[in-house]
Amino acid sequence: MTPQTSILVVDDDPSNIRVIYNLLQIALPDCTVISSSNSKLGLEIATQTKTDIVITDWEMPEMNGIDLIIELKKNEVTKDIPVIMATGVNISPSDLKLALDSGAFDFIRKPINEIELIARLNSAIRFVKYYAEKIENEKLISKIQEEKYNAEIESKKRELLSKTMILLKINQLHEKFQTELDDIKCTINRDDCEVFRFAKNHTNEIIKIGTEQIWNELELHFEQINEKFYKNITQQFPGLTPNERKLCAYLRLNLSTKDISSISTQSLRSIEIARTRLREKLGLKGSDEDLHTFLMRF
Repeated sequence: MTPQTSILVVDDDPSNIRVIYNLLQIALPDCTVISSSNSKLGLEIATQTKTDIVITDWEMPEMNGIDLIIELKKNEVTKDIPVIMATGVNISPSDLKLALDSGAFDFIRKPINEIELIARLNSAIRFVKYYAEKIENEKLISKIQEEKYNAEIESKKRELLSKTMILLKINQLHEKFQTELDDIKCTINRDDCEVFRFAKNHTNEIIKIGTEQIWNELELHFEQINEKFYKNITQQFPGLTPNERKLCAYLRLNLSTKDISSISTQSLRSIEIARTRLREKLGLKGSDEDLHTFLMRF
């Protein structure tokens, strides 16, 4: 038994409390014994101190032992405390069943027998120790799982940022390539222009397919990292269109209007108009709060 183990004895007869107290002082000197001759006060003590074990009398005024157990089991703080019911010698099997069904951990008959009392308590102590170890193990497992989840999220965040940068770079190279094609086309004859027109058109198609593929991967990673974002934003603003939800995702990534224009192949003016409309739909018209800060709430 550890020094921290505490036992609360609840009995309206002080002589019964003294008997149990004296027995425990000899047999289990490391334990802390708390007592109450009033069941309602005992309930308060158990709640405030979250004692390890409760020994309670059955017949008590105001609140009997069964009612005390029921109240302890109702309370989230005290529901797992093992309660040993002290009963009279003439208690019936049906009464014992009632006590156990109400949540009693065990019972002991009066007059109290030292050997029986210590045996019942040791059984309760083993339960308390097992339960405490179980809770600690669950906390450890939960912590490990949380650390693993956070590591996965951080990895996905880095991958998300990398793919975003790749997408922006692809679009920048595309714009540069198109500009250079236009410059070259101005210096050559008409027949050769068909070659450049073919190259330009197919380059657009390739870039569009590549951009859509990368965006789909970006969106998948974004949803994995912020799985509740789309759900929350849609629940609060069900009138948002798919394009507006996608714009919300871009803005939550803190991309600039220029970056969004490059990724989406839309003009800067179109993105600016879309942002203005989005602010209105999100109830930010006239507000100084920027969209990125607002969307980080979801």
